[in-house]
Amino acid sequence: MKKSLLFVSAVILGALNTNAQITITTADVAAPTKIIYQANDTMPTVSEGSFGISQTWNMSALNNHTTDTMTFIGYSWAPNTNFPSSNLVVKQGWQNNFIYLTNSASGLTAQGSSGTTDFGVGPVTINQINSPSEILMNFPGMYLNSTTNNYMTNTPAFYFGIDPGIGFVIDSVRQHSEVKKTILVDAWGSLTTPLGTYNVLRAEETVVRYDTTDAYLFGSWNNAILTSADSTTGYSWWANGVGFPLVSIKLDSLSNIKQTQWLLALPAVGINEQTNATEVSVFPNPAQNQINFKVEATKVAAIQVLDIAGRMIDFIVVSGENVAVNTSMLSNGVYSYALVSKDNAILNRGKFTIAK
Repeated sequence: MKKSLLFVSAVILGALNTNAQITITTADVAAPTKIIYQANDTMPTVSEGSFGISQTWNMSALNNHTTDTMTFIGYSWAPNTNFPSSNLVVKQGWQNNFIYLTNSASGLTAQGSSGTTDFGVGPVTINQINSPSEILMNFPGMYLNSTTNNYMTNTPAFYFGIDPGIGFVIDSVRQHSEVKKTILVDAWGSLTTPLGTYNVLRAEETVVRYDTTDAYLFGSWNNAILTSADSTTGYSWWANGVGFPLVSIKLDSLSNIKQTQWLLALPAVGINEQTNATEVSVFPNPAQNQINFKVEATKVAAIQVLDIAGRMIDFIVVSGENVAVNTSMLSNGVYSYALVSKDNAILNRGKFTIAK
């Protein structure tokens, strides 16, 4: 009898351990040099499931219709005076679009973002500044933790310079938003995706946002030429040691899923060097407004471009063996590059020169 009881106890403990409540901390956020590939399922058939304890979510049917790349870098690689408290920056895709974060023992917050866009009159840098910071997750993250986060997002004036179809040119635009956000860790359990099965916490996020756009017209600012309000509910699933939510879902006003994103692969511990270099051709070198890389596309996932101080200034996702990089905005000087594999290993390094 005693032996049978011990056996039953062992089985119960084993079952509990496979679906145990976890705690999310600062160590569970991706560190600089990690690269994350996030898939977008544009026609999801999965469900956000239920709240509560010991839940099971099966999302193995998620599909990859498009892929986003996020590179985690240090603040010194992409400094911005609007976000001096940031210690972690996420570079989105290959363009100069950045999210400025602070990862600390008390939580993960976003100070804002910066990006370059072109409305048709040349590239314009736009900063969005959160005051106070947006809370992404308070640490330690545990079941039933609740957070209320009210903040303003301010976008300083930037040059617009086009007619958006109203019969006259809008010189400049500025924006501000009032955001009311609540986060509730409403469930824990086991999540299965095409990547595997993990013990997770689920966070429910509700956001109510009021946006106002001002325009500079005929020599003066015209306030609130465009206003809008929006309310969204979303869910994200966090696991230990992954670095980023395994799955994120957003619902529309009718509670239908309108966006689903999930991790294609776990980020590597760091960027490692491989001893067998992959061949690459770089031309012309010196370059002026464009430099070309000819690489082995089956091995190379991305190309990092770094300045003389070692700061990453560009990140290009490789989709074929011929990669053209626009260097028109680079100053004269020497730059370096690194070829990155799909598992975040460095396959080759080199230098090139810009001489205009």
